[in-house]
Amino acid sequence: MRARQAEPPLVLPRTEVMAGIAGYCEWFAELLRSLDEDEWTRPSRCEGWQVRDVAGHVAGLFSEVAVGRMEGQGLPEVTARQAAERRDHTPAKVAKELARAGRLCGTVLDGFTDEAWVARAPGGFPGPLRRAVLVLWYELYVHGDDVLSAVGREPDRGTGLRASVVHLAETLGLWGWGPATLVLDGVEKLDIRGGGEAVAGDARDFVLAATGRADPAVLGLDDRVNIYRSASA
Repeated sequence: MRARQAEPPLVLPRTEVMAGIAGYCEWFAELLRSLDEDEWTRPSRCEGWQVRDVAGHVAGLFSEVAVGRMEGQGLPEVTARQAAERRDHTPAKVAKELARAGRLCGTVLDGFTDEAWVARAPGGFPGPLRRAVLVLWYELYVHGDDVLSAVGREPDRGTGLRASVVHLAETLGLWGWGPATLVLDGVEKLDIRGGGEAVAGDARDFVLAATGRADPAVLGLDDRVNIYRSASA
């Protein structure tokens, strides 16, 4: 078994992560409000899911985190339930839920001390709270990209893209992938497991490859880079 990475390639400041989550909750909610009935039911990259299912999962995730329901978040059966519970809701209703839940999450997370921020996360998450919170930003970005792709709109290349690369780099290092050095466009160099062969190219292409949403061969990689090993939510 390969050695896990002891230190993450980059830890984003708490203030940056919190601001990013708040901004991308509003961004995602506004995206949902802009969808028409046809776009709401288009198939997405997440196997078996339409746009409305992707949106329902994200709204459900934030609504549950906001009230402290951390256990099982990210498990297939939990994401499926979140999507199913909102499948008959309108884009406006899901957007309203997400925007409200995002604000509540911000209030809850602000209540944690700096010591708790770097301590073990609640709910069985395998890592510190700061990493669990970064996952929320990543979820907003990646699933927002799923929606944009499904409805034929241009991808977002804002701060959520960089945050997603940072999260994926840490996750891959923890899984023993590498060693490698990410030198992606628009993102600072990130050494995985001490650094090694350079992985260059578009940052979004890397995010899609590392989540099973695109062919990793575009970046000269194989499917071991995929943290899910298959395209899934």
